[in-house]
Amino acid sequence: NNTKAFEFLGNSLTYDPKSAKTILAAGSIIQDNQDMDVALVKYRVAAVQTPNSAQLWNNIGMCFFGKGKNVAAVACLKRAVYFTPFEWIISYNLGVVHLATGQYASAFHYFSTAINL
Repeated sequence: NNTKAFEFLGNSLTYDPKSAKTILAAGSIIQDNQDMDVALVKYRVAAVQTPNSAQLWNNIGMCFFGKGKNVAAVACLKRAVYFTPFEWIISYNLGVVHLATGQYASAFHYFSTAINL
């Protein structure tokens, strides 16, 4: 239940408002509810604490994809791959973005990578 989880995360943030993991989790729930702008604000706070987090950059990339900003999405997702090259979901997301933009060869490359990880 996302509502209950979000409530617990809010309580956690009252004790430690700079907890990157908690902010990332809250941003992910917000992102699941299609509020990309608010999620990006949360992720900006988390990026100060953990600028090298692949999960963070993956989520930021998919927020940009949700907003239709595909160049920014690819840039963020490639940064995520740089930090964690063997995380299949990042390669999958890169495949999704490339497929949506009609870059079929690149989409195939990233989908193949995701399958083989």
